[in-house]
Amino acid sequence: MKRFKKLWICLFMIVLLLPWSANGFERVKFGVISDPHTAMPASGTKDEFKMQLSSVDLLKNAVNEFNKIPGLDFVILLGDITLNAEPWNVEMVKSTMDGLRAPYYIVTGNHDISIVPTPPKPGAPPSMGEYIGVTRSVFSWTFQGHGYNGPNPWWSLDPVPGLHIIGLDTNVPGIWGGTVPANELAWLDQDLYANRDKLTIVFSHHGFVTWHKDEESAAWKQYDWFPVDNAREVRAILEKYPQVSFSLNGHRHIGVRYQKVNDIYYIVHPSVSSYPMRYTVYTLTPNELSWVSEDIPISPAVAKKAKANCIGKDGEWWRCSDMPLGAAGDKKMLEFFEAKEFMKGRLPVRFKSYR
Repeated sequence: MKRFKKLWICLFMIVLLLPWSANGFERVKFGVISDPHTAMPASGTKDEFKMQLSSVDLLKNAVNEFNKIPGLDFVILLGDITLNAEPWNVEMVKSTMDGLRAPYYIVTGNHDISIVPTPPKPGAPPSMGEYIGVTRSVFSWTFQGHGYNGPNPWWSLDPVPGLHIIGLDTNVPGIWGGTVPANELAWLDQDLYANRDKLTIVFSHHGFVTWHKDEESAAWKQYDWFPVDNAREVRAILEKYPQVSFSLNGHRHIGVRYQKVNDIYYIVHPSVSSYPMRYTVYTLTPNELSWVSEDIPISPAVAKKAKANCIGKDGEWWRCSDMPLGAAGDKKMLEFFEAKEFMKGRLPVRFKSYR
């Protein structure tokens, strides 16, 4: 009788675990970087709030760090890969990212599609503003196979069985703000419906929540352009599908932090090219998502200059209304950008149905 009971227990465990072993994963490790704003030396290139002259080295060093990590399943680049959609910078990013040992996937940022030419400012070099950047379609075709699969600038795929990832295009030509248009929203809804049995992570450049009160209206420097203008509409679609536990974005240039809105965690990521210049490594299991955010190795001189440029004249536009010039404002601004308390963390997965 005892042997018969043990046999039934074994059979029960096999049946219980069979769908998981066939259609799911035990552990996935992936890296995230955002906003490298890569700028090969050219007319007007200099280290400002975005460390343009150091940007190529910073991106290469981030790739080198990822290549040291055993068992890395993939890497996500969350947009603004170039300074301003320069063709030569697109090529530099492509050749650098191709050095990754793990697969990588990219979403488009507002600095990755051609800017609208404007008259040069008084005293600016004559060449400034005269180049023509790449179009959105050129960008997506350049990175075919790295998320993009066809003409659409948005994509989805399964990097491992049981995990579905989505890359959205949130950009509006001519401005640095964002939106998700009706046809993309319809696609998102259909894609989520078709993949209801897979844990899903959504990646985008612009975000769907605010990180400071200044982003809630246009009253302060058009900071309402940090989230997409139809964020509630996007969130409403994501909330329809319990397999969506996480939405990850860049654009804001601040250290990793998260918000929970209606059971979905929204996570923002720092820039490669501006202080604090970090990359993030995630570990995903059926039960939780954990991460470690690390400083990208760079010379002490570059790190010191990036910090000074963040709180100095070069970073004035990035100051929020409650971060005035002066020691107190500088301290608050650095704390806001560094977010040291979130450099490590873990969050629960809400999706249970396939386990």
